Amino acid sequence: LGSVHKNSKGKKRTKIMTRGNQREIDRQRAANRAARAGVKKKDDGLTPQQRNERDAKAMAEKKAKKAAKATEPTSGGSGPKPAPKKNDKKSEDLSSLLSEGLKSGAKSK
Repeated sequence: LGSVHKNSKGKKRTKIMTRGNQREIDRQRAANRAARAGVKKKDDGLTPQQRNERDAKAMAEKKAKKAAKATEPTSGGSGPKPAPKKNDKKSEDLSSLLSEGLKSGAKSK
């Protein structure tokens, strides 16, 4: 694994490589964690073609359900409310002023 060195007291000491196999050690640790946590690859026993057919069928059902819901008549209170008109009072005031002005202008002639 590593080289053998003698320390100041003359005892042999093995120097271990600290970074050389770090990638392999990390892979092993990750595999152990995954096994312990019970993480499994997604496998439903279907081929890709079978999976696509299943998904297409589910989407068709979903679209049909949505289309049926769209054609259903809505009840009175559940529909979206119309947006309130902005400056409704100002436009009424302006209209009344203009009509008053026109009336008074006609009298002054």
